[in-house]
Amino acid sequence: MMKISSIKIGDILQGQVEEDMEKPFVGTVEKLYNNSVLIHITDYSPEDEDNVAELNHKIVVAGSGLKKSKNTPKAKAKTKTKPKKKD
Repeated sequence: MMKISSIKIGDILQGQVEEDMEKPFVGTVEKLYNNSVLIHITDYSPEDEDNVAELNHKIVVAGSGLKKSKNTPKAKAKTKTKPKKKD
């Protein structure tokens, strides 16, 4: 559980929102509200792939559902990388 006053834009936090996600996720704070924050989801369980897509990789989470991220969840980030061009 975190106080909103201790959170800054750019912080990497771990959250759990049982209504929208099956497992915990990690993301970057994009915007602060009075009692919640907008998180860009960067790391999540494969079980939540459809949920994250439906949420457009963003979710609003109450401060009580967040904690500082020391380690990411067991799943690896679902980010796509561009192939490198050969010279």
